[in-house]
Amino acid sequence: MTDNLSPEDRKKAMRAVKGKGTSLERSLFSMLAGMGIRGWRKNASDVIGKPDVAFDKKKIAIFIDGCFWHGCKTCNRPMPISNQEYWQQKISRNIELSKDYNARLRDSDWIVFRIWEHQIKNAIERVWIREEIRQILHDGPQ
Repeated sequence: MTDNLSPEDRKKAMRAVKGKGTSLERSLFSMLAGMGIRGWRKNASDVIGKPDVAFDKKKIAIFIDGCFWHGCKTCNRPMPISNQEYWQQKISRNIELSKDYNARLRDSDWIVFRIWEHQIKNAIERVWIREEIRQILHDGPQ
């Protein structure tokens, strides 16, 4: 698929991509509220990696990773045709940053839970996500 935008229009479009307040985050926030879970905060900018949800007292960080932006192997989204080297580097960098954040958080005794975009969009997977969150909150990591 070729890019139908000029480089300047593409740049404007990419600047408009939201980092927080996304529909995926809102789905997670609604899920937690619907489960009656309290003690969390959104977009914790003072926690390593800026998790989408942080339970500070229990030291639990939850991230939602976009399938394209984080190179999901399940979805294997195609790379844009134009500027492929840039996109490959961008996605590789996102993957490495996620690994780094995970390691640094775990070194600080945090529990890290990562959810893929395709998981939160799937009703069956959302059941699993709820169970995992309950388990982590109740028992810690398994």
